[in-house]
This record gives sequence, C-alpha cells and structure tokens, in this order.
Amino acid sequence: MALFRLLPRDEAFFKLFEQATDTAHQAAQTLLQMLQDMPNVETYRQQIADLEHAGDTTIHAVMDKLNRTFVTPLDHEDIRAIADRLDDITDYTQAAAERIVLYHATAPYEDSIELVQVLVQATGEVQKLMRFIRNLEQRQPICELCIEINRLENVGDHIYRHAMSELFKRGDVLELMRWKEIFEQIEQAIDQCEDLADVIEGVVIKHA
Repeated sequence: MALFRLLPRDEAFFKLFEQATDTAHQAAQTLLQMLQDMPNVETYRQQIADLEHAGDTTIHAVMDKLNRTFVTPLDHEDIRAIADRLDDITDYTQAAAERIVLYHATAPYEDSIELVQVLVQATGEVQKLMRFIRNLEQRQPICELCIEINRLENVGDHIYRHAMSELFKRGDVLELMRWKEIFEQIEQAIDQCEDLADVIEGVVIKHA
C-alpha cells in the first residue's frame, strides 16, 4: 500500500466524470425545454440524442482508461460504479424524450414539468458533487450535497406518485399508456442521481 501512495495517479478520471455530469445536466435542461416547447419536440429529441452519444463517448473513455491504468485515484469498482450511474442518468433522460416523440405527446401532462425541474436540480447538485471528489477530505460539503440529492429524490417520488394517481383516477387509457412510461423514465433518471450520491458517500467513508 505504501508503494501505491508513491506512484503517480492518473487523475484524468475526474475530468471525464465532470464532462459526463455536464452532459447529464444539459440533457435534463433540454428535456425541460422540450416540455415547455412541445411543437418543436423533434428538435429537442435530436439534441438530447446527441448529448447521449457524447455521454457514451465519455463513459467509454473512462472504461478504456480504467482498463489501462494500474494506480487510480479511486478504487476500480468505485470508478466503474460512478461511470455507470452517470451513464444511466443521461440514458433515462433520453428515454423520456424518445417516448414523448414516439407517443405523439402534444402537451405536457400535469406534473411532468415539475418532475423534470427536479431532475434539473438533481443533476445540478451532481455537477457540484463531481467537483468535490477530487479532494475527499472535504467531507462536509460532499455529505451536504448527497443529503440534498436524497431530498430531491424524495420530492421527485412525491410528484411521481401524485402524477400516477391522477393518471389512473382520470381513466383515460391513452393518456395513461402515453405518460406512465414517460414519468417512469424521468423518475428513474432522478433515482440514478441518488444512487450516484450513495456511491460517493461510500467512497468518502472508505477514504476517511
């Protein structure tokens, strides 16, 4: 272990994480714009697809570097877990956008904009979090950000449950089929933000 501390560490992982996080946040912001400008959904769908492709490229770079790097700034399994969660956030965001177009949604359903606003906030907090993990000794701000992401996930759950209740209550089968899947993808994207925060909390504890 002492030898490992003397060896240089490739910290380019942190830069790649920040790129992936920025991409996830941009995708969430673009999804919000899509819901606020439904006549132009195809334009936003393409923008999110491009962001998802850029995110994939960044995650592939992380995994390639991980396979070629002996001494890393974090444990291999933690780097892999962080990369997976960042990838999933953007993937679920894109999935929501694709379903909006596929199901010919013409107007945002009740609660949809509010739920995506939570996703935008959560990915914004994840952005801040990724810029702290270069120095894991800053435990307090890292933990505060993780707590805030957890709070936002709870807010998202509340909005999601209310939206599902309203969909079933109104009994419109077409709207139920259309928006149930869209809401599920958005909620999953928010969940991945919380899962990522849990991974980072574990990393902080491990390096305490």
